Amino acid sequence: MIAHPNISNRYTPRVVAFVDILGFGDLVKRADTQPPLQAAIVDALRRVRSVGAPPGGDTDLRTQNFSDSLILSAANSPNGLWHLALTVDALAWNLLDLGLLMRGAITIGGLHHDDEIVFGLAVNEAYQLESAVARYPRIVFSRTALSAAKQWALIDEVWDTYRTSRLRRGADGVWHLNILTELGCFSRQRNVVDADDSPWSVQGKHMHRILQQMIDDAVDRPDIYAKVEWFARYWNDEVATSTDPTVATLIPPIRLAGMEERGPTLPFRTH
Repeated sequence: MIAHPNISNRYTPRVVAFVDILGFGDLVKRADTQPPLQAAIVDALRRVRSVGAPPGGDTDLRTQNFSDSLILSAANSPNGLWHLALTVDALAWNLLDLGLLMRGAITIGGLHHDDEIVFGLAVNEAYQLESAVARYPRIVFSRTALSAAKQWALIDEVWDTYRTSRLRRGADGVWHLNILTELGCFSRQRNVVDADDSPWSVQGKHMHRILQQMIDDAVDRPDIYAKVEWFARYWNDEVATSTDPTVATLIPPIRLAGMEERGPTLPFRTH
């Protein structure tokens, strides 16, 4: 076999994400006879390429999707890592607008990624993390990616700000991308003038309605409910919980099963 003379130069360490869109198959079925929904799906997937990069030079961001999965990669650099993370963040919001959640992983490792072909150990690791570790609708960071984020945070306050605001540790110890960072910051503010007219308020309440409907629709589908419930609890903790318990957040919590108001208590019979 004769190797391509430049192939070794193309297989390099890169930041890599593997993303699985949950419920995409059902959406595609509905979209088959609904051209507006078809256009909305294409727009949601295509808009990820318009996400701006943080300062620091070319990130060489590349994206590739097939059916319900996407592979994204970028230069192995701090701005490459966060450009890819912000792109995944935007994708999550685009999909939530369609009533979809997603699960995935970000890592760093060897990869070949051009316009036609993508392969490498980094893809394998990201896929394994997505399928075995993420479990819930979240984008987990591998040990390698987390270590790089911490190291880069030491050299520049910009990367430190990204690390502290964009990463969140779950109750199971797994670090994941905090896609609700901005909305949470907005929701916890006090005395916001014209809060209801704010774009963050409009978008946040729109997403709240979508999530509430997803929860309500999944009450008799335990496998789906468990995934949506995890995201709803994450939402309630990040967006609908105030640092001051006496002050309500601007965006309301998601009502979960078991949070319904109890009816009147019947008299207790002693005989």
